[in-house]
Amino acid sequence: MIRKTMRIGEVRTSIKLETEFWSYLKEVADQRGIRLSALINDVAAATPDRTNLASTLRTFSLVHARLRSSTLQSELERLSLAGNSNDLARVLEACPLPSLLLDAERQIKQLNRAFALWLNLDPKATLGKRLDNIMILRGPNMKEMWSSLVDGRLGRAGFNATYVSPGKVRTCQALAIGLGGGQADPQRRGYVVMFETLSGRA
Repeated sequence: MIRKTMRIGEVRTSIKLETEFWSYLKEVADQRGIRLSALINDVAAATPDRTNLASTLRTFSLVHARLRSSTLQSELERLSLAGNSNDLARVLEACPLPSLLLDAERQIKQLNRAFALWLNLDPKATLGKRLDNIMILRGPNMKEMWSSLVDGRLGRAGFNATYVSPGKVRTCQALAIGLGGGQADPQRRGYVVMFETLSGRA
């Protein structure tokens, strides 16, 4: 947790947030061409009935990230693995949410920086591992759901994912999106998985 002090309106205020949230808020402020304090004042002014500014900023970050991710999801769904690897890598890295590219066996073919930072993983050491060996995956009929993604009967599906390590538990909702291939060419099909979290906390 990092504490920052800034003036909110006429009041000097201390705000404590996780590093991931400060980083994301700074990114949003930079994109808008304003200072971080100006962005936080904008959020505060738009939510006059708030009881906790830190909680409001977390909510703003998650909603902003999900809206941004919805746009990226639409772009991802237009990509296939064949001939679009550069575009796929660009879109995946641009996603503000932790994201992976998997094959049909759920082996990790690509991960973005947000995923590596979220779980504090070495990207090179993580490539090639099965997601099941890193996280606990749960969902109604998980096996059937994944089979439906692989054979193209489903275009997207949601499930729960939990990461456990000494002193650390990360639980979140995940969304898997099928790309390319499908029933016509399942060997060229890939799957992007987005984890709906910024802080990585349950």
